[in-house]
Amino acid sequence: MKKLLATALAPLILALPTAMAADKRPNIILFLADDMGIGDVGAYGSTDVSTPNIDQLAAEGLKFTDAHSPAAVCQPTRYAILSGRYYSRSGYGRIQSGIYFRKDEILFPKLLQQAGYNTAAFGKWHLGFGLTNRDEPTDWNGELKPGPNECGFDWFFGMPQSHAQPPYVFVENSRVYKGDPNDPIEMISSADAKARGIKPPANAPAGWGMSIGGKAAHEACDMYRLDLIMADKACEFIGRQSAEKPFFIYLPWFAPHVPLAVAEEFRGKSPLGKRLKKHNNNAVRNAEYCNQLDFAVGKVMASLRERGLADNTLVIFTSDNGGAIFADSASVGYKTNGEFLGTKTDTWEGGHRVPTIAWWPGKIAPGKTTNKLFSLTDLYDTFLAAADVPVPPGAAVDSVNMLPLLLDPVNAPGLDGMLYKGKASALRVGDWSYHPQQGPGGLFGKGPIVKLGQRHSDYDENGELLPDAAEEQLYNLRLDPHQTRNLLREETEVAQAMRDILKNFNQANHKTEVPLQAILADLPPEMLSKLNTNPLPAKTR
Repeated sequence: MKKLLATALAPLILALPTAMAADKRPNIILFLADDMGIGDVGAYGSTDVSTPNIDQLAAEGLKFTDAHSPAAVCQPTRYAILSGRYYSRSGYGRIQSGIYFRKDEILFPKLLQQAGYNTAAFGKWHLGFGLTNRDEPTDWNGELKPGPNECGFDWFFGMPQSHAQPPYVFVENSRVYKGDPNDPIEMISSADAKARGIKPPANAPAGWGMSIGGKAAHEACDMYRLDLIMADKACEFIGRQSAEKPFFIYLPWFAPHVPLAVAEEFRGKSPLGKRLKKHNNNAVRNAEYCNQLDFAVGKVMASLRERGLADNTLVIFTSDNGGAIFADSASVGYKTNGEFLGTKTDTWEGGHRVPTIAWWPGKIAPGKTTNKLFSLTDLYDTFLAAADVPVPPGAAVDSVNMLPLLLDPVNAPGLDGMLYKGKASALRVGDWSYHPQQGPGGLFGKGPIVKLGQRHSDYDENGELLPDAAEEQLYNLRLDPHQTRNLLREETEVAQAMRDILKNFNQANHKTEVPLQAILADLPPEMLSKLNTNPLPAKTR
């Protein structure tokens, strides 16, 4: 049965501001990097990349050291941010062509739009177009509805998916940019492309197939300048704004996801490249791609300041998941996820602990750092609270308003717990992280933990899983943030409590929707103390 977009058919909820005058509500910008790890940002201690603009946001704002994406891959995190719901609630698998959102989902950009915000999205969409089923192809020559416009964005300009996947074209609102009905776009398989001698642009992976035809549309999509183009579009949008009406910009960047399509002016400029005296290396390309992304961030921030709008703007910079560790990265000691164990797709910390910075002049104190837990799923409630827009009943069941933490990181509580997902899943409550399986729980195996100089109690010196390794994993992240020691057999009481929490959450959500906070509220006080957490108020349906 065809899916129905939430915002197209759900009753409009006129979420008008209740306390602030319209001209006092903040502008909001969400910068979402793609596969950027903790070790890809100078403000987090990296000396291999140059990110002065992102570092400036951290110096003038609040830096999170325990912030997490709700998933260790792209689409689930993007779904959770816009819907305030864990991806498991969508009912879909990882890959599909049609719109991801259900008929009863209320997305926060739509609420901001209805509350009077001008809204725009520029960059990687990756959440589907149209009402096609999972096994049906999208018609890229027709009208692409529902899409970002129906999700609450007045203007969308970007690519439909990752730049690793065809079609390699831009979409503006509901049509392929510079699409020509006389030169239609055709999607062909990887085998067909290989047989024809056609290679994807910018060394994109060949396994996704290829888009052909649409000459003007393909030529307009310069794969080496994607984030620079998105920054220009954002600056164009900002140039049309005024202090009389607030705006929201969602900017899901392309970098540093593969292909590492670095523009010529950024090649050879990274500290890592200068140290190694080479460019033809994926670790160096990754560092250069981060430099290029930082330049794009700086361009948008400069436009904001030039328009005199910076002082009333809340900016969040973060990433959709942790960084990807390349073979080249291990060989040169480039730690995209810092000292955290694992890589993109993993349930280990490196898969989802992400750089996150909050910036809001006059509201967020400059130069602060917090080690309190924060989830990107909470951006839904947090942004709406900043805009003084109420969260409708039944919406965003997994999102918690963390605006108090942004404004008072010393005294306000952090998040009590969250779920996160790679190929497998894991549970975080307070200081503790529980994984109901062995290993990293990702797509790439145990990863180059030995080559990066990392050690783990379940693995030998060659990085091989020990024959007597426990079937599950438990870590105290306050004492062991880099997950060197599996405490499952030592902390049996905590392990059983975490199993029960996950089991009770799954059972409670079999036929209805219950937030994790409701499950944590049923724990006895002594266990809450042992876990070092206090349940936050739970939403009710």
